[in-house]
Amino acid sequence: MLLLAGLCGVFMGGLALGFVGSIEWMQHQVVQFARQGRTELWIAVALPIAGAMLTVLVFRLFPSSFKGHGVSRVILAVHKQKSVLPLQLAPRQLLGATATIASGGSAGPEGPIVAVGASIGSFFSSWLELDTGRRTTLLGCGAAAGVAAVFNAPIAGVFFVLEVILRDFTTRTFTPIVIASVTAAATAQSILQTSSPIFGVSTAAFDQSPLLLIQTPQYALLGVMVGVAAATFSLGMKSAHRLFDHLPIRAVTRPVFGAAALVLLGAIWVLIGARSENGAMLELGELGPVPPFYGMGYTLVRELLQLPIAAESSAVLFGSLAVLVVLKALATGCTLGSGGAGGLFAPGLVLGAILGAMFSALTTAIPALPDVEPAHGVLVGMGAFVAASSHAPLAGAFLVYELSHSYAILLPLMLAAVIATVAARIVYAPSVYTAELAAFNIRIASVSAASVLRGTFIRDVPLLPAITVQRHDAAEGLIALGEKHGVHDFPVVDARGVYCGLVCGSDVRSALVYRDALQLLSVAELVRTDFLPLDPQDTLETALHRFGRHETQVLPVVDPISNAPVGLISRSQLMALYNRATEEA
Repeated sequence: MLLLAGLCGVFMGGLALGFVGSIEWMQHQVVQFARQGRTELWIAVALPIAGAMLTVLVFRLFPSSFKGHGVSRVILAVHKQKSVLPLQLAPRQLLGATATIASGGSAGPEGPIVAVGASIGSFFSSWLELDTGRRTTLLGCGAAAGVAAVFNAPIAGVFFVLEVILRDFTTRTFTPIVIASVTAAATAQSILQTSSPIFGVSTAAFDQSPLLLIQTPQYALLGVMVGVAAATFSLGMKSAHRLFDHLPIRAVTRPVFGAAALVLLGAIWVLIGARSENGAMLELGELGPVPPFYGMGYTLVRELLQLPIAAESSAVLFGSLAVLVVLKALATGCTLGSGGAGGLFAPGLVLGAILGAMFSALTTAIPALPDVEPAHGVLVGMGAFVAASSHAPLAGAFLVYELSHSYAILLPLMLAAVIATVAARIVYAPSVYTAELAAFNIRIASVSAASVLRGTFIRDVPLLPAITVQRHDAAEGLIALGEKHGVHDFPVVDARGVYCGLVCGSDVRSALVYRDALQLLSVAELVRTDFLPLDPQDTLETALHRFGRHETQVLPVVDPISNAPVGLISRSQLMALYNRATEEA
């Protein structure tokens, strides 16, 4: 497995760079073309429709029954389909995402590269006839390697896969995924001959002084703001999927209609910019006249990191950024909600960057609020939005830390990430990925549900009554006891009341087949002594393991001092508690 993980990292490192590099090159050509004149600009604005048509053609060549996107498709495979992914998912995602994003569709390449890595890992696992556990691990290796190579962020790649996709932090999965992620990042650095991150920021842009206690409220406030926005975005994406699903048009043509809606937004942006005094509203150098909510948006993030914020213009800037964040969210809903190819990772980073810049402008405009440096606000907003939208605070925090290479940003980043995640879960419980699955009536249980079993004790659960019998009692009397008390399982005690076995209801029902013989049987001939009783201090996880060993519907619970039965816990009761915990999680 370790060797396979290393090979997977090397392969995905090269593939991810080629994939993202080709998209960035195409987008650069579109921007240069748009700068040549008004006619070329309008062609560039309308280009998403052509990209959507190409995407539809790719989807026809590589069909799939699943209507969602990269990461959601991988989550579904891990939790519902024994980590089996078709190999044709790789060309579908690569070609479809290239056509969608390079033409201006608001989506990211990370989701597709995660799906590509996962499908390749799943394919080779099946080819090598590995079991489900190893197939899942190798699938995770491919996904982590893709994220690590794209961002040159191996730690974030590991945590993203463990928190979002696998939800498994055991050593069996952790070690190979770390190896795949590190080798993918090393491969990318070897090809590029640099360790610079994609959003490299000079450390001079950061205040290297320690985070003071008095500064924590402003980053906590930013976390709440981003968390609410991320939850709204998750709900909006779910609504976009359902809206396009209910349109009376064929599913295969929906990406074209989504692209048309995106072009309409782009046209409005260009027209407003043409009629404004200063040209395009919030026109940014590298983007030129092309709407900034088109494409991946990484150029926009780089511009925001260097955006000067003056007190006299901060209010106007805040309003412009507020419009831009709404347009970016709508653009993503049009592109991906209609079924276009791409991922939600890059839009999340861009939305977080805009929100961070908005918060920085807000602190500049309001004298009562301590100022937040624009670079700080943008990077913290990015990490907090990724954390809140995917419910992965570690992945969000370490991704931006690796992008910035600044330890000074890590503490406020971690604070904002966890607060944003909590705020998002309060406002809207599903993540952006589980919300997408929920739009297709697919439900994935939360990882925290299992921890409920470990944290709940049997003493906290209302037990069924323990109707005790003794070994010398007649078996026929159990029928009358069952009818009187509504129970079918009976703990057996000795003369001192000490537990010594259990009569199972299934054994009594079996004896009823020979009703005449039941009159001749005693409890001693039906008692089972192989059931180890539970202690009120045991956890529900212990009870679940015991039920796994025995074919019984109940298990006895005894007092640890007197060894007297205090009640029974049932299998159905345990499952009901688990399901309730899953719903709450």
